[in-house]
Amino acid sequence: MSPTPVPTGVPKTGYMIESMVTAIVHNLKEVLDGKEPTHKGSWQALCLADFGDRGAAFAAIPQIPPRDVNWFASGKWVHWAKIGFEKYFLNKMKSGNSEPFYEKALMKMMGFSRLKEKLHL
Repeated sequence: MSPTPVPTGVPKTGYMIESMVTAIVHNLKEVLDGKEPTHKGSWQALCLADFGDRGAAFAAIPQIPPRDVNWFASGKWVHWAKIGFEKYFLNKMKSGNSEPFYEKALMKMMGFSRLKEKLHL
């Protein structure tokens, strides 16, 4: 694969998409304010994949090698975790709070952050 202006050929997880969209929103605000964009997604992946009554879970920091974190597990627990997460996610979207403080704190404790530190261009 050769480099392109837009990253291609990489599987995207929900967390990675949230990271990229968060960077876009912050950068768009900066551009509208007449500033240079300074935010970049973290390219970290966290995924619960449900396969019926079983599933697979993985974490990768960053998603593209070389990685600092590379974890994978599978089993029935992932199916139940996915159901629980879906209920939690829908509830927080209905409440209008896309990133509650406790979620951000828990993700930080696990080494996850939606954004890399600000770029200094």
